[in-house]
Amino acid sequence: MVYSFQELLLSASLAVYVAVCVVVGVVRWGHKCEPYAKHLDYYYPGWKALALCALSNIMLTPVIFLPGEPDAILQLRMSLILASPFLCSVLIFSYFGKVLKVSWWHKPIYALSVSYLIMGTISLVCTLLPGTQMQGTFLKWYFIIGGVLAVIYLLSLILALRMIIQPLSRFSEESFSNPDDFPEEYAKSLIYIPFLHLVMSWSTTFNGNIPALSFGLFMLSVLSVIILLGALSPHRALEVERLETELNAKDEAPTKDETLSVEGKEAVLKAIRKRVEDEQAYLDNHLTLGKLSQDCGYNRTYVSVVLNENLGGFFNYINRCRLQHADAYRQENPKADVDELALVSGFNSRQSYYNAKKRL
Repeated sequence: MVYSFQELLLSASLAVYVAVCVVVGVVRWGHKCEPYAKHLDYYYPGWKALALCALSNIMLTPVIFLPGEPDAILQLRMSLILASPFLCSVLIFSYFGKVLKVSWWHKPIYALSVSYLIMGTISLVCTLLPGTQMQGTFLKWYFIIGGVLAVIYLLSLILALRMIIQPLSRFSEESFSNPDDFPEEYAKSLIYIPFLHLVMSWSTTFNGNIPALSFGLFMLSVLSVIILLGALSPHRALEVERLETELNAKDEAPTKDETLSVEGKEAVLKAIRKRVEDEQAYLDNHLTLGKLSQDCGYNRTYVSVVLNENLGGFFNYINRCRLQHADAYRQENPKADVDELALVSGFNSRQSYYNAKKRL
């Protein structure tokens, strides 16, 4: 069979796209062989989802060898329409579901994956047996179901992005004393990638002509490389065993339904000041709200309320104590450099010290 230049271009672009996706999946899965493999779920939350989603694009391989078949092109377009919101939703749910300790994040992944697998299987069969399936009533219902799924996947993507946006501005203040404990910068950058991916895939797919598809696949390959480079480095670096223990520990339920009394708040405040200021808990550079609550012997909600009402919030209070400690240490050790000053005062790094100093 002789193919035109445009068909060969599409075949080559799709081959590059599938190859890049395979590399992304293999590289991510390859981290299982590294020394910290037992902590992959902490350092690389959602790594399995990233690998499996990338490798799922192997289903497009038959289209590489059938660029001239109308059914194959139709399946490619439908796959790209569904794949973009599906993959982005699954990746966000799996990554930030674990980071935020959300209990329900598995459910949408299962629901989306089953429907996507069914549609992918149908597309694969129709691609391998072109010319007879995509017509009449089947074609009509295929596009109706595909359109409904595309809307559902898009709504799921919006829900996934909402899961990032809501805690993004307040997460470090509520839970962590050092911003590095939550991948805030990574979360901010990740918000734009799904929209970019969606625009690339849907604009070229709805256009429908082969040159547009070829260009779109090439751009999606570039974006996949960017995702791979961003996924190679962990965006959190903490003492894994300790943090997992703290974050997985369930808060004790309040003993009373009513809010804390004035005397109760004073007792909580006294316990907080004793633990943080007298015992210098702020020197722990991975101190969390959960850990402070456990040390004080009070429910996390109570501790958070008292901190917000009396001390400016967890993040501000802890880092204000650290800055005061840093000032005192500088007076006693005038030759100390900034790195030493930051580390002995409870900051993760020089950057954390400067960020807190600028903010407070």
